[in-house]
Amino acid sequence: MRNLRWLASVSSITVACSPVMRAPGDGVTPPRPPPVPIERATWRARAAFDSATRAGDTLGMAAVFAADAVLISAAGDSIRGREAITHYLVQLVPEAVSVGFRFAREGSFELCSGSGRERVLYTAQINHASRAPDAVSGSLSVFWKRDSTGALRISWVALSAREVKRRLRPSECRTPEDSIARAWRVAFSLFLVPAGASTESKGSFEGTLRTRGWVDLACACVTSNPVYTPLSDGTERRVPGLVSVQYRLRRHVLAEVLGGRIPEGTTMGARFYSNRDYAQTRLRYSGTLVGVLLSYERWGFQLGIGPATQSAHWSLRDSLVPFSTGGNPEMTDISWSKWPVGMIGDGRFQRFISGRLFLVVRAQVRRFPMARTPGTPRFPPALVDQGSSFVGVGLGAVL
Repeated sequence: MRNLRWLASVSSITVACSPVMRAPGDGVTPPRPPPVPIERATWRARAAFDSATRAGDTLGMAAVFAADAVLISAAGDSIRGREAITHYLVQLVPEAVSVGFRFAREGSFELCSGSGRERVLYTAQINHASRAPDAVSGSLSVFWKRDSTGALRISWVALSAREVKRRLRPSECRTPEDSIARAWRVAFSLFLVPAGASTESKGSFEGTLRTRGWVDLACACVTSNPVYTPLSDGTERRVPGLVSVQYRLRRHVLAEVLGGRIPEGTTMGARFYSNRDYAQTRLRYSGTLVGVLLSYERWGFQLGIGPATQSAHWSLRDSLVPFSTGGNPEMTDISWSKWPVGMIGDGRFQRFISGRLFLVVRAQVRRFPMARTPGTPRFPPALVDQGSSFVGVGLGAVL
């Protein structure tokens, strides 16, 4: 009876072959029809396999297996290869005349990219020539995979309870998105507005102001009693925050060209020369970034480093507001641009969300040489940091 159970279990997992299309008499092969959806194909295959077992067609039974298929017995032994599996099936119950099956899927079909697994409940009736039929039932796990022709074959089948219940590993069942993530060559991503972006210019210039005795208050000297007010300054995030194009050089090595806008802003300070007069100095900064990265990618995470340059634009306004002018400032304006060359350190994580579209989270640190401001009558040259940082969430697509 134990052997009968083995036969029923093994037989229930097999599937009938897809019919072979023969070329017409003129020698022209008709176009291959599109493959049947995998879930529907498994039902057709089981029905065809049932017909083969009732007819005692062992070749038809074995043909549903891939050439390198594996059968895992209830004891955990592995039978490898189509021929070995065929021999194993035939020897299970040699005295049986035929076997008939009834199948039912247990749970939902686990769909992978070009493959999938299902758990099957079966009832088998084993017919003998000289005695009454035997009926056995059980469950098994079948992993299906399409071959190069698009036909569905059994890659492996498990009879042991442990194998039937275990979860598939990610390496065994890749989703269509996983397959795209491993195979893409070119990817585009866009971070329209950064979630967080800052420039070191603001803090660097403010530190110089404080060191030289300047403060972040201005004087409203329209009355005999001056009122000190906070200076207006701030940072504005520019659009687009970042745009990038990646090319996969090797499986885990990526080259990337990127560009974006660095934050734009203004920072100011004031210095009081007496109870009546005061000066203001304002620094305004903006720019565009272009860089090239070489990154290493694993499990969707990427770490990269590379050179970059930015078109940094600066303007410095130095103004004195003497009491004698009634609040009208005497101003000196200076503007200049720089093209510093520096380095970018980059980290990102991306996850495919639908087909070829992916969501990406990214963080960057940019480092450039210090910039020296021009001197003015009331503000000597100062060194200003040109570095910046970036954090953003964006969308991308692969080709």
